[in-house]
Amino acid sequence: MKSNSLIRFLLIIVSCVALQCIQNRDDLFYSAVEGNQKIFENYALKNSACGSNKLPGSLALGRVKIDDAKLCFRAIELTSCPAWNTEGFIPDSCKVIGTSLR
Repeated sequence: MKSNSLIRFLLIIVSCVALQCIQNRDDLFYSAVEGNQKIFENYALKNSACGSNKLPGSLALGRVKIDDAKLCFRAIELTSCPAWNTEGFIPDSCKVIGTSLR
């Protein structure tokens, strides 16, 4: 009987720990509004640094994956001003942001 109780107890503990480890998928995404706001903020910072007035190439229509957005923001930050001021230049990592409508 005691070993049966111990097994049940351990299963309950493991289940509780496992459920706490599952991340809420909404934590992985910005809403479309929040994603667009952050994209515009990063463009504005780079424009200010480089003396330009470039706008994002497209708007996010759906949720924006936070990791994808961070890659884009880092690419913007690392882009030199001459490259940034080139007509039509958009960092590759920024071209795919917001393409998922899920």
